[in-house]
Amino acid sequence: MGGEFKVNESWQHRALFHKGDYEIIFCNRGPIYLQVGDDKYILNKNQVLIVPPFTHYFGYRKNPSGADFYWLHFFPQEKVSEFDAKESDVISRLKTNTSGKHDDVTLPIIFDLPDYEDAVVTIHKILAAKKKITYMEKRDFLTSALLIELFDSYVNQHNPNEENAKIDYIKEWIRAHMSNKINVEVVANSVNLNRDYLTRIFKKQTGMTILQYINKQRIDVASLLLVRTEMSIKEIAYSSYFTNPKVFMRRFKKDTGLSPSEYRGLYSNIHLNNTHVDPFIPVPSRIADSINESVDARLEDNLTS
Repeated sequence: MGGEFKVNESWQHRALFHKGDYEIIFCNRGPIYLQVGDDKYILNKNQVLIVPPFTHYFGYRKNPSGADFYWLHFFPQEKVSEFDAKESDVISRLKTNTSGKHDDVTLPIIFDLPDYEDAVVTIHKILAAKKKITYMEKRDFLTSALLIELFDSYVNQHNPNEENAKIDYIKEWIRAHMSNKINVEVVANSVNLNRDYLTRIFKKQTGMTILQYINKQRIDVASLLLVRTEMSIKEIAYSSYFTNPKVFMRRFKKDTGLSPSEYRGLYSNIHLNNTHVDPFIPVPSRIADSINESVDARLEDNLTS
């Protein structure tokens, strides 16, 4: 279950307790002051906070100008473990995994999300999935994909080497110059790299050519505007750096399998809530019993100790 919470007045997060569910909070506008267990956090724009199960949390301070965030609750089907560790040690362990394969997703309680726009589009896909049993697998798949996306973003921003640094710089240069007419030659000249060398290392690091990356950025911007704004299709075409709305619509349909209007209709219908409409999180019946048993066991342990 999830949605988007928006409030434009002074607000403080109410006290809650998680049973067996995890919650991920994606901050669109902050700061949001949250205490999770005994730890206090300040969640700012483009940051993510993960609240573990069986945890009390609440706002320890008011947000004078309000807040805007996505919230998503999920129940893991596999056992999840929590541990305290230095971030540098965890990153080092992940980097020394020479197989290139990670069998688990490791994330901190709070972290920055450089690829925030990509995550927002995935969140909207999850939240817009129809609430029918037949669509449960789709939501499960998308939630798993989101966690992997967060993991990749977190690890990559802490995995510096010479080539990665070059690629990050190139990506930022492309994003900063999207409004201009750019191609591989222009990018290569601007970053003082040989065109063939640039093409080779970019493809190696991203799995995409320069042109594919440029087109992806345009489509990502358009996707975000479609689900986050009420701009017209024509306005979105120009705002996502297409010079011709017809070219934009053809390209969007080719890349997503949907027209811009179809995409907006499918993924922009999400649950919204504010200070007057609180989200209700239904516990799936298939795990309700196990959650209650776990809570009872914890209470019994506390009483006997």
